[in-house]
Amino acid sequence: MHLIDGKKDEMGVYLSTPKTEKFSEDGENDRLRFGLSSMQGWRATMEDAHAAYPDLDSMTSFFGVYDGHGGQAVSKFCAKYLHQQVLQHEAYSAGDIGTSLQKSFLRMDEMMRGQRGWRELAVLGDKIDQVSGLIEGLIWSPRSGEANNHFDDWSSEEGPHSDFDGPTQGSTACVAIIRNKQLIVANAGDSRCVISRKGQAYNLSKDHKPELELEKDRILKAGGFIQVGRINGSLNLTRAIGDVEFKQNKALPAEKQIVTANPDINAVELCDDDEFLVLACDGIWDCMSSQQLVDYVREQLSSETKLSAICERVFDRCLAPTAGGEGCDNMTMILVQFKRPVGSGTLEEQQEQQLLTDQTATTDKSASGSGSGPESESGS
Repeated sequence: MHLIDGKKDEMGVYLSTPKTEKFSEDGENDRLRFGLSSMQGWRATMEDAHAAYPDLDSMTSFFGVYDGHGGQAVSKFCAKYLHQQVLQHEAYSAGDIGTSLQKSFLRMDEMMRGQRGWRELAVLGDKIDQVSGLIEGLIWSPRSGEANNHFDDWSSEEGPHSDFDGPTQGSTACVAIIRNKQLIVANAGDSRCVISRKGQAYNLSKDHKPELELEKDRILKAGGFIQVGRINGSLNLTRAIGDVEFKQNKALPAEKQIVTANPDINAVELCDDDEFLVLACDGIWDCMSSQQLVDYVREQLSSETKLSAICERVFDRCLAPTAGGEGCDNMTMILVQFKRPVGSGTLEEQQEQQLLTDQTATTDKSASGSGSGPESESGS
C-alpha cells in the first residue's frame, strides 16, 4: 500500500492480529521450477496479486507480482489480463517481447476505462464494489468473451459508466518473461525482480521512487509536485497502473504523465551461473535487501526442495511482531529456479546435477564463468 489520504496512515489500516494464512503454489516444466506464496499479514485488506504461467506458450514462461494501493481491483485486473495482452500483441509473435510488455502495461490503463473497464473492476474489487457492480453495471451489460479463458478484442460497451475515466486505485507491476536464454523484466513501481548469479544478487528492476532524478523531472514537467517524499503529498511511487488522477494532463502522452504505467524494460542473457530469480512486492524489500534475500534463499535451498515453503519462511522472517512500520505490509513472493540445460558442465557435474534435481534444489556446484553481473542489468 502506498497512499496517504487521511485514513490510510492511521492504525485503522492494521488488524489487531495478523492474518498469517499463506496461499502457495508450486510448479515446473523442463526449463524451470517455481514456488510462490502470498500473505495478508497485518493489513486490513489483501491488495497484492500475482500471476505464474510457466508455459505461457511452448517455450515461454511468465511471472508477475502486482502490489495494489487504494484497493485490490487494479492488481487483480493486471493479474487477470496483463499476460493475455502480452501474448496477443503483434510484437510478441514477431519475437519482440520487450515491446509487447511495454504496450501491455500501457494497455491496462486503456482497458480499465469506460463501461467495460468499470464493470470488470467492480467484479474484481471488494464486496462493496461487487454489490454496486451488480446493481449498476452487471445487469446493464452481459459479460462477454471470457468463456474457456479466451480473450476477446475488448469491445467497448455502452452503459451508465461509459465516460468512466479509469480507477483512482492503482497497482505496481513487476513481470519477468523467460524464453530460452532470454530473460526480459518489465517494471513499473516499487516491486522488484532480483537474480542470483553465483550467489551475488543483481537487481533487474529499479524501484520507482519520487527522489529519482528522472522521475522527479517527469513529475514536475507534467505539473505535479513532491511533498514529504510523495507525489502531490499522496503517492510514494512514481510509476503505476491505474491512479487516473495523476494522468490528467491532456497535452501529454501516457509516458510523460505525473504517474505513468510505462515500464522500464531490462533484457538479460541467462548463463550457467544464474541460479534463481525472485519477484516480490515491497512488503519483502522493506525488510530485506536484495543480497540478504538471495543469501537466505540459497541457505534454504541446501535443505528445502519445495520452493513455496522457502517463500513462506521469508514471510515469517519479515512479519513484524506488532502493527506499525516494516513487516506489516501484504507479502507476495515468486521464486523461480533455473534447471541446467543438458550439455552444461562436465559429465560428472551433469550426473551430480541430475541427482540434485531429484532430491533437492541446486546449489553452486557446477557454476563456472567470471561471476560478473548481467551485462544489460540496469537497475542495481
